Amino acid sequence: MKTTTLGKLGLTLVAALLASPSRAELGQVRVATQIGLAYLPLIVMEHDKLWEKKAAEKGVSVKVEYLRLGGGSPLNDALLSDSVQVASAGLAPLLTLWDRTKPNYKVKALSAVATAPMYLLSNNPNVKTIKDFTPADRIAVASVKISINAIVLNMGVEQAFGAGKANALDDIQVAMAHPEAYAALTTRAGGITGYMATSPFQERALTQPGIHKVADSFGILGGPSTFSVAYAKSDFVNGNPKLVEAFIEAQREAVKLIVTDRAKAIDGYLAVTGDKTDRKLIETILASPEYDFDIAPKATMPMAGFMQRTGILKSAPASWRDYFFDTMKNEKGS
Repeated sequence: MKTTTLGKLGLTLVAALLASPSRAELGQVRVATQIGLAYLPLIVMEHDKLWEKKAAEKGVSVKVEYLRLGGGSPLNDALLSDSVQVASAGLAPLLTLWDRTKPNYKVKALSAVATAPMYLLSNNPNVKTIKDFTPADRIAVASVKISINAIVLNMGVEQAFGAGKANALDDIQVAMAHPEAYAALTTRAGGITGYMATSPFQERALTQPGIHKVADSFGILGGPSTFSVAYAKSDFVNGNPKLVEAFIEAQREAVKLIVTDRAKAIDGYLAVTGDKTDRKLIETILASPEYDFDIAPKATMPMAGFMQRTGILKSAPASWRDYFFDTMKNEKGS
């Protein structure tokens, strides 16, 4: 009888352990993004605490901290060191990390964040095309060789100079955070004569005397394509399914707000970032059909193919789904 009772107790304990989660989901997460309107959904999420709200609906209490870093390299370093759990940067840094972490961290994208153009600007009147840059020029990019700005610039360089010459202007690229690059271009400081820019810095720069557009990413890539993505390590995704689900739901709600109440979204953006861009200019940028905040990726494979062909990636993805988590499994991406 005693043995039977103990046996029943053991079975009860085993059943209880199996029914309960192996560990609680994280109670605090950190998100790192870059600077600019291409990260608007995450900024709205920050201002309105949407991730926290969606997590609470699933029974998870979480504190979310957001920070902004200057380029793809520091963002990737922060993710790999576990300083942050989610990073949001351009497509190129994500592809680089996806390729390099296949054997261990298995970094992939959770979602697309924005489809947005990048402008190659110049203050040099002699530079009318990419081929006009000389060794005396300097082009600011967010991170040399790894940022989406640098990769798209190199794609344009190859188109201008010919196959195998994508790196023809590497020696004149300079890593600068967007605010500093904007200041250097518009004040002609530090020898900066070119800037592969993003919004709102590119639109602000074009209002200044002597600044003109040389090329843009949509022209180089052959049409609209995903600019920014959110990505994470696989252990975070696998260990925090409710938090991940809440993240996607929060991002969808942020996108809905941007579409239905742009004024409120801009209020949140200005409150969080302290951006000094004229509000009317921000409204004009967001009203442009070039901007889209759909969470599904768009036209990402051309960049992946270029990066693999030029040796930046060791392996070629068979499709966009290779570098996105199943969070996008029901989306019609490309």
